[in-house]
Amino acid sequence: MNNHIKKMLRITDEHLDLTNTEEYKIKGKNTLVIFGVYSPMPSACRNCGSTIVDNEGKSVVVRNGKKEVTIQLDSYQNMPTILKLKKQRFHCKSCSHNWTAQCSIVEKNCHISKFITLKILELLTEKISMTFIAKQCHVSLTTVLRVLKSVESQLPQQLKPRSFPEVLMVDEFKSHASYEDKMSFICADGETGELVDILPSRKLDKIIPYFNRSPLEEREKVKFLVTDMNAAYFQLTKNVFPTAKLIIDRFHIVKHLNTAFNDFRVREMKRLITNKKKSKANKLKSNWKLLLKNQTNISISEFKTWRSFPSPKYHLLTAL
Repeated sequence: MNNHIKKMLRITDEHLDLTNTEEYKIKGKNTLVIFGVYSPMPSACRNCGSTIVDNEGKSVVVRNGKKEVTIQLDSYQNMPTILKLKKQRFHCKSCSHNWTAQCSIVEKNCHISKFITLKILELLTEKISMTFIAKQCHVSLTTVLRVLKSVESQLPQQLKPRSFPEVLMVDEFKSHASYEDKMSFICADGETGELVDILPSRKLDKIIPYFNRSPLEEREKVKFLVTDMNAAYFQLTKNVFPTAKLIIDRFHIVKHLNTAFNDFRVREMKRLITNKKKSKANKLKSNWKLLLKNQTNISISEFKTWRSFPSPKYHLLTAL
């Protein structure tokens, strides 16, 4: 039975024995707790190199109790799983050195198993947020960032030039990369919506060198640069995409128009209240959602009564 559970958990270390499994409630969540013992016998002292037994047959390296550690494993059937492992400690009589046996399923001085680290690395290749990855793996966001930084040295130093679509959309979004910039930069294909790339900073001194590493022929393929009203992005057409036309996207135009109209509505309400016309001000206040609603979603054929325009003074009215 012990070997079957080890195979299920993908544990191949022959010195690790599982003794029991229980289900407990930890931090408000039902958690599967597996109990185990790890007791391999070393061939020599890690410090001085003394053998386990000297020439006279006396033990030099002896067992010195056990140390219990908690190792977080990958979820089993969507249930958080931890391993309560008693690791064997050893003592060397020659040099008085003490140490604890190191298990292969976890790195030294770490309580998160290698299985979770591999799962995080796999999820980092998908188009999902790091917050969602942390939630799926039952770890903190800091752990996800630490795993991401651990593979930084394996990335190529010289990135390949990137090709760009004819319609390039650029924008920024709030990210957790506060060590560089609180806002990250994102660009996508304006025709297909396919993601082009994400940069940790939206500052021009980071963006312009990124685009300039591609040859001019590739950058000239961009015919339209779609952006918001951020003045910094206007300089991209001058320095990076000389043949592109700058287009302010419809969303930000409508958003600014709605904001300006709503500000005017609030000012008009205050003016009416000052002129002791509170009933008219209340009409503007109670119907603010209708005033900001898209005209295409307003019915012009449905007649009904309105709270702000009661009968019999007012007849049945449409929303428009």
